[in-house]
Amino acid sequence: MASVIREPETTREHLEVDWFRDTITVIQLMDLSRSTRADIDARTNECIQHLEELLAVDLGADQDDEVMELFRRAYRHLDLSSRPTPATPAYEAFAYMRDTATVTFELLKVYVTKNEGQDQ
Repeated sequence: MASVIREPETTREHLEVDWFRDTITVIQLMDLSRSTRADIDARTNECIQHLEELLAVDLGADQDDEVMELFRRAYRHLDLSSRPTPATPAYEAFAYMRDTATVTFELLKVYVTKNEGQDQ
């Protein structure tokens, strides 16, 4: 009997690497004194989406201890108890945004290395 239930797609063949890099670059160029909390929150959410997409891709964490440690670090970072709330001071939200970009960048490097030679 054929199944009508479709399994969710857990990996993607090609991620928008340039978009990820652009987001990370914008975050790196942001200055706390010139950023509104809304800007910080928006960029953080965008970067979290990128990080979650990277975590859904098979980057070989089961075979590579360094990649596994990056995955653990990312999951700890994304834990809801560590995320900023509306009551969190802007400087702490800014630091969280920067940390999110750093973890995303590290996983993006792994993704790019593992997909070298393939169309991005």
